[in-house]
Formats: sequence, C-alpha cells, structure tokens
Amino acid sequence: MFLLQKRLKYIKLRLKEWNKNEYGKNIFVAKKYIEGKMKELNQTLIMDGFDKDRSDQATKYNQEWENLCKKEVTFWRKKSRVQWLKEGECNTRFLHRSSMANIDHNRISSIKDGGGNLINYHEEIEAFLVQHFGVEGGGE
Repeated sequence: MFLLQKRLKYIKLRLKEWNKNEYGKNIFVAKKYIEGKMKELNQTLIMDGFDKDRSDQATKYNQEWENLCKKEVTFWRKKSRVQWLKEGECNTRFLHRSSMANIDHNRISSIKDGGGNLINYHEEIEAFLVQHFGVEGGGE
C-alpha cells in the first residue's frame, strides 16, 4: 500500500509538470495578467490618444483574453464532469441537484407572442404553441 501511495504521488507530480509544459501558465493567472495589460493599454490610449500600434496590441490582447475565456469554460466543464463521475454515480444530493438544474434549465416559463407580449401561464403558452405550430392535442 505504501508503494502504491508513493507511486500515485509521483504520477501526480509528473502530471502537474506535463500540464504546465503542455498548456502553459495557469489559466486564471494568465487571464488576470492579460486583463491588467488591457487596462494599462486602455489608460494609455485615453491619455495619449489613438495609435495604430496600440490599437493592434489591444486587438491582440482581446483575442488572447477571449482564448483564455474559452479555455476557462472548458476547464470548468471538465471539472464538473469529474465531480459528477466521482459523486454522481451514487444516489447523492449532487445528482439530484444536477438533475433539478437541468430540468429548470429546459423548462419554458415564459414566451413572447408575435406582438412582443410576454405569456407567463402554462395554459396560455400551450395554447399559443398549438396555434402557432398547428399541433393537435397538446398535453403531457
């Protein structure tokens, strides 16, 4: 058991090194750094006026920031998936919260009709959809 624990620690260290070499800096640290650079550049643009080089640099920082935001979203998706794999298999509160969140996310609680009026009640939404799509016999 001791050897297994020692090997797992070694693997963990190697994976951290690999992650750092493969993906570079920590996403959150890099994002804060870029945000700081963008703030400095924007202040310079305000104080000194428009400059083609600074504008190009701002575009570059903006693209890099958007790329880091995409990486962050991917990171959180993967992390939530790992959490679900660890906790979601059992009949846990986490599984039920996840299911309820998906149900709430997929529910249509209001809809706008053709005139831009908001329809909030289930029966009115159902009637509008039946009328709009010409579907016979709504119901669950």
